[in-house]
Amino acid sequence: MRLLSISLILATLVPIAAKAELPQKITVAGDSITMAFAADCKGNVFPWDLTCFLAGERHELSWFDGADRDVNSIHKRYKDIDSSILANKKAAASGSKMRGGKNDFPIQAANIVAQSHQPDHVEVLLGGNDICNRDCSDPNNCDDPLFTDSQWRKGVQEGLDVLVSGLPRGATVFLGGVPRIQDLYSAGKKKQKDKARVNCQSIWKTFEICNIATQKSDLNGESIEQRLSAIAERQRRYNEILAEEAVAYSTNANGKNTRGVEVISDYVDEHTPSTGTTPFGAKDINGGDCFHPSVQGQNKIADMMWLNNPQR
Repeated sequence: MRLLSISLILATLVPIAAKAELPQKITVAGDSITMAFAADCKGNVFPWDLTCFLAGERHELSWFDGADRDVNSIHKRYKDIDSSILANKKAAASGSKMRGGKNDFPIQAANIVAQSHQPDHVEVLLGGNDICNRDCSDPNNCDDPLFTDSQWRKGVQEGLDVLVSGLPRGATVFLGGVPRIQDLYSAGKKKQKDKARVNCQSIWKTFEICNIATQKSDLNGESIEQRLSAIAERQRRYNEILAEEAVAYSTNANGKNTRGVEVISDYVDEHTPSTGTTPFGAKDINGGDCFHPSVQGQNKIADMMWLNNPQR
């Protein structure tokens, strides 16, 4: 009689945890980060440098579905497991926000559920523009200060309401953390110090890129230090709200998710790696507008979104 191998014996004694079922089609609600805006731009000092920045989106370098060899996108990783898994980012659009605007989260969610071949896995990466398009931190200093908790929560809820009521039963919604906009200023200063062809502060001022986080001078009576401190506090709270709402929807504690759509937050807390806690340095932003992720930054986002993906 042949002896059973140790591995076979252990297999009969120790139950193997079931793997999460892979999705058939993935899609995303996102902004210009997802569209990989200017991801491969190296400089912004000479006139010919600007042709790269002004050319705009680099879909092939997107963290979500980029096919270029230099980016290990979420779709690439899924296809390594099962080549039949589909992906698109047709709902995402540059300039989008979680709330407000023509392509905010609720509108993108509506476009996602309206697709003829509905996805069963939706990733969401929004929030940078919700910070960058505001003009002050204190409501006493301008008419459009950083969003309050309730304002931000309302935008999150309105988008999730559309998804949980319209996606297939058992689908998954994965909420990526709001990127650390508060890192932009220091990352840009470091980048222009290290690269002769890069002047971040000049390009930020000329094109008014994320003024609240990049303009060195006072803005509506607030110093850069005051604004960055407020952005850090808001960015943390926005991520905490994403985590809170994920629990409320996934458990159906709010009574809105009767279809059993799984809602998961990438963000857990400030000590757990996520897109919302990952710092961005000089090499993680491109040299064109010194704002959007470089190819390295796109890969960093993909790494974090994959690390916490509930269906990998």
